[in-house]
Amino acid sequence: MESWNLEFTAGQFFMDFAWLGALLIAGTLLRKKIPILQKYLLPANLLGGTVGLLIGMNGLGWIELTSDRLGVYVYHLLALLFIALGLRAPKKRLGLSSVKFGLIFIAAYLVQAIIGLTIAFILVYSIKPELFAGIGLLAPLSFGMNPGIAFSIGQNWEQFGFQFGGIVGLTFAAFGFLAAYTIGIWLVRAGIKNGEAMYVKSEDGLSGDVLTGLVENPIANSDEKITTSPESIESFTFHIGLIGFTYILTFGSLKILELGLIWIGSEQEITTLWSFHFIAAAILAIGIRKIFDSTRVSAYIDDTTMTRCSNLFMDFMIVASVAAISFAVVAAYWLPLLSISVFAILATWMVVQMMTKSAFRQFRLERFAAIFGNMTGTLQSGLVLLRILDPTMRSPVSFNLVYGSGLALVFGFPLLILINAPVHYFSDVNQGFLAVLFTLIIYLVLITFFWQYLSKPKKTKN
Repeated sequence: MESWNLEFTAGQFFMDFAWLGALLIAGTLLRKKIPILQKYLLPANLLGGTVGLLIGMNGLGWIELTSDRLGVYVYHLLALLFIALGLRAPKKRLGLSSVKFGLIFIAAYLVQAIIGLTIAFILVYSIKPELFAGIGLLAPLSFGMNPGIAFSIGQNWEQFGFQFGGIVGLTFAAFGFLAAYTIGIWLVRAGIKNGEAMYVKSEDGLSGDVLTGLVENPIANSDEKITTSPESIESFTFHIGLIGFTYILTFGSLKILELGLIWIGSEQEITTLWSFHFIAAAILAIGIRKIFDSTRVSAYIDDTTMTRCSNLFMDFMIVASVAAISFAVVAAYWLPLLSISVFAILATWMVVQMMTKSAFRQFRLERFAAIFGNMTGTLQSGLVLLRILDPTMRSPVSFNLVYGSGLALVFGFPLLILINAPVHYFSDVNQGFLAVLFTLIIYLVLITFFWQYLSKPKKTKN
């Protein structure tokens, strides 16, 4: 519960978020002014985080942004992000393509994890016997999932001997972002030149607004609904209030579960419980939405506003996660960080390319780009790469990406539980992670068999 118990003043809290906001503005201006950043469509949150890393306490020390406090913000923003997504209206139809997206995500998770653990064990049994083998599992957590998840799990492992585990998780995430916005952009542009894009026939298809990141002639957002009377409460404030209320319920539920673990004598699971607070937040948000739907209270919840809230939390989470990286930690872990990242990213490219080609007849390049971006950066990274190929989002790929991500979380939930087993149920942690490695291989074999059945040619188009 370190992320709940770390003490700092209210002044530090508000100044930190003021600086994070200023860094986002700096990132926006850099994107606006520097052509090479436009070429790779680097988002303002990533650019702002990089500036924060350079001038913060881990860099030049010009501003007081410490890794400990930034890590706390990443932890809590992750849960708020899942709550905002969970409070939106549920989608009633997934479709076969979305199921295939979910399976590709799971296959990529498994391959990243297997490669990560294999390299970690090679290092442990050769030149780095002191290395915590679980470092190999931070690759799929940071690449395929989220920097907040990687930080939460890595921080949980610190008490079991993984020094600076949370910061290592954030560093992996930075490598993933770099791959999404360099290798990903290069692969997309190569596909355009080869005539594989459905809607874009040349690289000139991107508008100036997309390149610079600022809209020259803004228009009103017709999708957003104002659900409250402003003289009573601002609609956006009301939505933030709902998110805050759900987070209070999340905290209370976890405290009750913690007492339950103590009662049954499983105190060792308490830290794992709190590291998965975002899962509890998402489940509660979905349950609250169902209650609201049954009582018609959901008429006051606007999905567009909730999406904006989730984007708000995502932007602050990413800028904080990058700024929290420590150069000292990178220097200490450079070999496993670099080797695992390079091989995991290369394998991700190969797996996603192979599976998209075998599963889809239409929008292959668009689907490859979206999945590769998502499996190295975040959902936002996948949408950035997709927007190059489908500027107006006419294809079904964006829906497949969102729904497939949700399915992948369901399919991958047992894996999230499994990865903590070595530190709780094995006297030798290395033996525990070896057992996890073999379990992941078996799961990948099962997914492969199911995939072969699912991807058999059908008469209808995907």
